[in-house]
Amino acid sequence: MRIYIFAIVIMAGLDQLIKYLVRFYLTGQSYIEIIPNLIHLTYQENKGISFSFLADLPTMLRVPLLSGVSAIVIVGLSFYIYKKWETLLQWEKWGFVFILSGALGNFWDRAVRQQVTDYMYFHYYDTGFFVNNLADDLISIGFVLIVISGFLKKEVNAAKQ
Repeated sequence: MRIYIFAIVIMAGLDQLIKYLVRFYLTGQSYIEIIPNLIHLTYQENKGISFSFLADLPTMLRVPLLSGVSAIVIVGLSFYIYKKWETLLQWEKWGFVFILSGALGNFWDRAVRQQVTDYMYFHYYDTGFFVNNLADDLISIGFVLIVISGFLKKEVNAAKQ
């Protein structure tokens, strides 16, 4: 289990390092083009959750609400993982590691900075899709790994019958 905890610390730390570098180097910059007409690096603060949902809530309500819900989810998920650890497939273990890493990265931003730093802007020419960060991607990757493990479990159970 130590390697998984180490991975969580490394990934959440990497997320925070990248966000720091983005704030340091991209403040006042418009963007840096990574893949023309597809991905730009930019600096954007998200006071809400996905797609800035709840960003308009007053700070006195928004920060404790979002930080509190995040903390409850992190603690609850950690407890679930601890209790189920021996029965989880490797895909599930790594999925939860990715999800916890991303959740911790964004939780830290919300709790300490009262907003989340986003920087990867996905667009197609003039049509913008979303701006996210490594923590968001880690959560998405973790979800995909857990879905894959669900299919693997079905195959294992079908083979046993």
